[in-house]
Parts: sequence; structure tokens; C-alpha cells
Amino acid sequence: SKGHALIDRELYLPRKEWCENSDRRAETSIPEKVAFATKPALADRMIERALDAGLPCAWVLGDEVYGSDRRLRIALEQREQPFVLAIRSNEKLWAVLDGRLGQHAASRLAARLPAQAWQRLSAGAGSKGERVYDWARLRLTRLQRHP
Repeated sequence: SKGHALIDRELYLPRKEWCENSDRRAETSIPEKVAFATKPALADRMIERALDAGLPCAWVLGDEVYGSDRRLRIALEQREQPFVLAIRSNEKLWAVLDGRLGQHAASRLAARLPAQAWQRLSAGAGSKGERVYDWARLRLTRLQRHP
């Protein structure tokens, strides 16, 4: 409701089709110093620049492309930057389950939560209407520290 603003950008170049194709790079004037980087690595660079510049940011949000990148999650935790990043259901997360600390699939952790832990909330209007999701909060062990 308050609008959007573009504050940074990074050019994503697919490895095979662009980064390893010197003819295509030359034809489009992409400098040789521009190397392949994953989308999460590019996001990490942009987030780092924004936070280092003092841009206020309550949350970092992203889909499973970003949430499944452990390095990005660790970088956000190290900065103590709150984030909500979607992950795949088979993503292994450090948590206590049945009194045992270990790596557990997200789907298994979610299945063990009681019904009252879940809350249906809107993520705002999308191109196809209201985006409603079921949310629950679960304590996880931080990635960059010993459990």
C-alpha cells in the first residue's frame, strides 16, 4: 500500500548460455570481469549493500530459490537481520524434535506442530487476488553457531 522502489540491481547471467559463451558476451558487451553468480549470491550482495548503507529494513523476504541457499540464511543470521524465506518441504533444518537436536525435514517439523500453532494470514493482494497462507512459528537452531 506504500508503494515499491527499485534500490539496486544485479545482472543474472545463466552459466552455459551466457557466462561460458564468449561470442554472445562480446556481441552484447558484457565485460569479462562479470562472472557467474547464483541468484541468492546476487541477492546477498544487494542486501549487504543496502544494509551497509543504513537502509531501514524490517524483514528480508524471498521464495525457495533464496530460502534454500544456506549461505544466504547464514549471512542474514550473522547480521541479525530478520527474514522470511520460503524453503522446500524436504529442506533439512536444525531443530529439536522428539527431544532430540538434529537436522529434520521442514515437512516433518510442520507436521508435528499442533493445529492451534497455525494461523491463516494474508500476504497481500496478488495478480490473482488475495494471497492467503497458513503460518506457524517454530524455534530453529541458528546456523552459524554451535547448537
